[in-house]
Amino acid sequence: MKPLDRILDRIARLMGLALICTSVLILLSPILFTILLSFANDASIKFPPGSWGVDRYIELFNSPKWLDSLGLSLRLAVVSALIAVAVSLPALWAILRSQLKVRALIEQLSVASLLIPVSAFAVAIYGVFAQFRMLGSFWGLAVAHAVLAIPFVILIGAIGLRAQPKELELVAITLGASRARAFTGITLRLAFPSLIAGFVLAFQASFEEAVLVNFLGGPGLLTLPKRILDALQWGSEPVVTAIASIIAVLTSALVAVFLSITQGVKK
Repeated sequence: MKPLDRILDRIARLMGLALICTSVLILLSPILFTILLSFANDASIKFPPGSWGVDRYIELFNSPKWLDSLGLSLRLAVVSALIAVAVSLPALWAILRSQLKVRALIEQLSVASLLIPVSAFAVAIYGVFAQFRMLGSFWGLAVAHAVLAIPFVILIGAIGLRAQPKELELVAITLGASRARAFTGITLRLAFPSLIAGFVLAFQASFEEAVLVNFLGGPGLLTLPKRILDALQWGSEPVVTAIASIIAVLTSALVAVFLSITQGVKK
């Protein structure tokens, strides 16, 4: 390679690196700005802050209403994610292992909710819940969140299950195991990391959901996203910067766990 070509190649690499760093900084700047504001002690949200400290975090952890909403969101996310996994497992079995002629249609319908706007889904399910008197109930909201979370479990779980050879199940069946036992004892065990990754995504989808609770919730169901939305709509509570910072950190940790699990599945 000629010296001029080396120089041009090095310049191109440096420009590419600078472009990547700039893009990442632009994407992360709102999160970093929010985290920075969460350590201000001013009575209102303003920049630059007049003083620094952890008063907003102290207020958050000393506030029963915010802690109650956080606890509700965590319980709701765990329950809806478990429901999504429980519903997705037989669907995955029907899609990947059965001889049903409509299994391709089942797979397409299982992820259809990703294509439907959440507001349209909320309006449709509102009528169903009103008929069965499930409006304003924890379990009704958990079921609605689970419906939105099922596609994530289906998509990630299907990747892990397809990576397992069917021959392992056939060997187990020839040795006397039933079809269900061969699937759960061998294939499902090997694909367990992908199901955990699907659970993580389902948990995150439920925890951050702020539309359904406005349609299906009630006075007793104020999730953390709902309370944040109300706080910003009807006033300006600086404590929301601390909450947003915590959510950003926890979400990043969940994404890191998801990426590590998926990398393990690929290997």
